Amino acid sequence: MNILSYSYKKRGAIEFTFDAFPHSKVVFHPIKTYYFIRTVRWNAADPVVTRRDLERMEMVANLEIGTLEHYKKRKGYKPLTL
Repeated sequence: MNILSYSYKKRGAIEFTFDAFPHSKVVFHPIKTYYFIRTVRWNAADPVVTRRDLERMEMVANLEIGTLEHYKKRKGYKPLTL
């Protein structure tokens, strides 16, 4: 899964668009020292977003921003393959 674009929003939020879901916007908010998905503005033209997709999006976004190491230290982290 790759990032097509991202933009900064109010209150530290970042809105991402991913290649697997090009018509949907994913909004991340900061939690401590990493970013976590707050909402997905899903579009019917895209496939349904699964839990595994959400986890991959979080990994890719935190890697892009440079907070992946902090994301991996969170309590609920389970290793995934990108």
